[in-house]
Amino acid sequence: MKIKITPFNNKDEQLRGEFKVGNNFYYGKFHSSGVVTEIRAKDDWLDQEMAWLSRSEIPFITALRHTRVKMYSAGTYLVSGGTPFIRKFGPFYKTLEVEKFPSKDECRDLIREYCRLATDESYHFTNKGVAVGSVLKLFRLFDYNNDFFIRAGSCLYKAYILLNTSSTFAEEIYTNTFIALEAIIEYIKQRDGVKDRKKIVEKISSLKSVNNFEDYEEEMRDGIRNDIIHPFRDKYGEAIAQPFMMADFVYEDLAFVDWLFKQVLVGKL
Repeated sequence: MKIKITPFNNKDEQLRGEFKVGNNFYYGKFHSSGVVTEIRAKDDWLDQEMAWLSRSEIPFITALRHTRVKMYSAGTYLVSGGTPFIRKFGPFYKTLEVEKFPSKDECRDLIREYCRLATDESYHFTNKGVAVGSVLKLFRLFDYNNDFFIRAGSCLYKAYILLNTSSTFAEEIYTNTFIALEAIIEYIKQRDGVKDRKKIVEKISSLKSVNNFEDYEEEMRDGIRNDIIHPFRDKYGEAIAQPFMMADFVYEDLAFVDWLFKQVLVGKL
């Protein structure tokens, strides 16, 4: 069996606690925070595009984050923490071959060991309590075999990693956010047997706390995304040679699309 140890960065507040769900373990206490996860053979790890992350990690990472994703009257908010250290060539992690998945004590020791290798600075933790049952419930709702879920989950996780790394990656953060939204919409279209995108947009608009999603979706798809990606807009005969970005596009839209993904997973959409 192959396992992966990923120490989380100490730049932002990490989640306080420890959670074991299947062959996945999170630890966040004292001077350490990180995960130990199994890399399954069917992950096809290193044979696909996600060499920085195994397919098996995505449901667990998403569940940990979604326990803290909520909706307030003022809107959604970004979740701090939960991302790995970024080194020169990518995220810092270690893989090991083991006979069986480590015990809780062994997982704690592995996370502490590699956190010490990653940094000698202290960690800061959020005091918001998260029950193991909440993580387990969200984890079970994430279908490992659903490629749309994997696409949305990996893009949102990558967006958070880039956000916690540098604002230099604003365009890339937003592109990943938009891809995640497209994965969510395409999943609902296939699930409900609906071909008309407009009907899916109307369905999302009917969610409690969501206002005027029709205009929002059009702005994301036709205005913001195209202004970032396309140097010329055929529809309007307009040159968009310089990408146009505002902080709201990242700080509001990433949080909202992540919340929307949670609504799909918990069956509210």
